[in-house]
Amino acid sequence: MSDTPRLAPGKVRRLRRLADADGRFAMLAIDQRGSLFSMIAARTGRAEADVADAEMTAIKRVITEAVAPLATAVLTDPLFGYPHTAPVIPADCGVLVAGEVTGYEAAGDDERLSTLIDGWSVAETARQGADAAKLLLWHHPDASAATHAHQRAVAEEVGAACAEHEVPFVLEIVTYPMGAVRKGTAEWARVKPSLVADAAATFSDPRYGVDLLKLEFPADLKYVEDYADQPYASGEVAYGLAEVRAACEAVDAASGVPWVILSAGVDPAEFVENVRLVGEAGASGFLCGRAVWKRVVDGFPSEAAMREIAREISVPAFEQIRAANAGARPWTAHPYVAGVPSALAL
Repeated sequence: MSDTPRLAPGKVRRLRRLADADGRFAMLAIDQRGSLFSMIAARTGRAEADVADAEMTAIKRVITEAVAPLATAVLTDPLFGYPHTAPVIPADCGVLVAGEVTGYEAAGDDERLSTLIDGWSVAETARQGADAAKLLLWHHPDASAATHAHQRAVAEEVGAACAEHEVPFVLEIVTYPMGAVRKGTAEWARVKPSLVADAAATFSDPRYGVDLLKLEFPADLKYVEDYADQPYASGEVAYGLAEVRAACEAVDAASGVPWVILSAGVDPAEFVENVRLVGEAGASGFLCGRAVWKRVVDGFPSEAAMREIAREISVPAFEQIRAANAGARPWTAHPYVAGVPSALAL
């Protein structure tokens, strides 16, 4: 890692651009590639390979133009997003750019490796005027030593480059099942809290130079007894609300830097509750994608139809999520930041 302080002036200035005036993050994610290819293919009855780049760009532009004015920052990608949507991102809206190849490289039977986009870099992120670099890293504590070494090396590489260029390093960590456990089950819901807490603790190590963690909600409200009457309830129970609150608090205790949650494509009503619960536990906001905009794809290929859906569904959903974010802890009040007085003396 570079000798540049983790909270160097450039990082602080750019982190402030990602948040609102009170230091809370309310960010839109439109960096999806693989999942969006799949959604367009399913909508049109074509193979993913037949989806044109211009179709990806058109959807990203519609969503960005509609929702970005409500967000404190937009997470986009350097292939189909940023070069084409920069003109419709408001001047007072921060920009994060994803640096990883979409999806993952399989390792062994269950393990997943992250790969950086060839030809893209933190230096290029800064050169093109973005405010932060984002890396998605797959993580499971039971993965092999070789997988851990690879993932940690990728994180260290990005962290060092971010330190060199004083660009905030936003690390998104996504956990995954191994062995007989499968996602979308009560068993996975029970395992998830410990995995998310482990991810937060592991990558809070200063060796990685992370400035903001983007984490999964450390439970699943579909399996919570207290939400059994909600439309998104699964009909099975894995735990109660008290356990969910404890899981959120455990993640906060494990996070050595400020953190936000991702939406993982859940419905807006469920994500509103997620945001409220993690905000009470100490999170500093959210970085939300499909929960807000997935319905827009229903209007494809008509741009007029997509714009109407964005206006009638995506915008109100984002407004509701942002209202639930009012109780989040400002990133400037996180113990790590508050413990470095010089960081905010700008």
